[in-house]
Amino acid sequence: MAAGMAEELVKKADAKIKGGGGYFSFLTGGPKYEEAIDLYQQAANQYKLAKLWQEAGNCFVQCAFCASKGDSQSDQANYLMEAGNVLKKVSTTAAVEQMEKAVAIYSASGRFQQAGKLLLSIAELYEAERLQHKECKEYYKRAAEMFELADHSESNFTKCNLKYAEFAAKDGELETAIKIFETEGEKALSKNLLQYGAKEHFLNAGILHMVGGDSVTINLAVDKYRALDPRLAGSKEGELLEGLAAAFESGDADAFVEKLSDYDSIKPLDPWRTEFLVKVKEILQPSNPNSAEAVDLS
Repeated sequence: MAAGMAEELVKKADAKIKGGGGYFSFLTGGPKYEEAIDLYQQAANQYKLAKLWQEAGNCFVQCAFCASKGDSQSDQANYLMEAGNVLKKVSTTAAVEQMEKAVAIYSASGRFQQAGKLLLSIAELYEAERLQHKECKEYYKRAAEMFELADHSESNFTKCNLKYAEFAAKDGELETAIKIFETEGEKALSKNLLQYGAKEHFLNAGILHMVGGDSVTINLAVDKYRALDPRLAGSKEGELLEGLAAAFESGDADAFVEKLSDYDSIKPLDPWRTEFLVKVKEILQPSNPNSAEAVDLS
């Protein structure tokens, strides 16, 4: 029933675009885009009720087309965003295509916060579906760049910047990721509400230093972080980082895993840290399936 009603509404909307239809349509004063938009929106809602997501998305694309004939680029971008949100249910590629059009309009008109939010949505969409790792990284980077240009978007900038760092590290861009984690750690220290989170960023940077395989560098980094943040030494993250650095310097894989186990029993390690800590353990003790002394990092 909803689908049938939607089809009738679409026919009426199409007729409005054509100027009313019929041989004497020129007498109606030409296309009535605002009326068409209203009808397409009604049709889109009916298609949503019928769970016909592609058709609903098409209606919002038509709304954007009609809006482009007027003076409001903002409305056009909003309709393209709506189209993308609906199309996510059937095709990530189709959804991103419409969202990218909206991003272009938002950024061209200086609406950087809106552009950033949309780019963040795309990045999270790819991450949730575990699709196109490199694309996901780039969308977090682009979102961060937009939020950096926007007013009152510092928290969103930090969120996207840290996500970009995580994906950059996965791609082997260790120096880029370390620099971001250290910068965000220092920024956190300058804000009363965020200063206790600095230790998390310094721990991530320290882990990546160890992945680089240089014990001198990691020890210098730990000293630097302790000097920047006096609270670090007495925190669980600080104790872990110092313990790991000591085990790394001495090449003691058993001590390395023991420090991790103690920390994990209190605060479970997240998947990202675990992935890189496994890499560090492999530096200390390369995998050997025939060795009875192989260390299991859990």
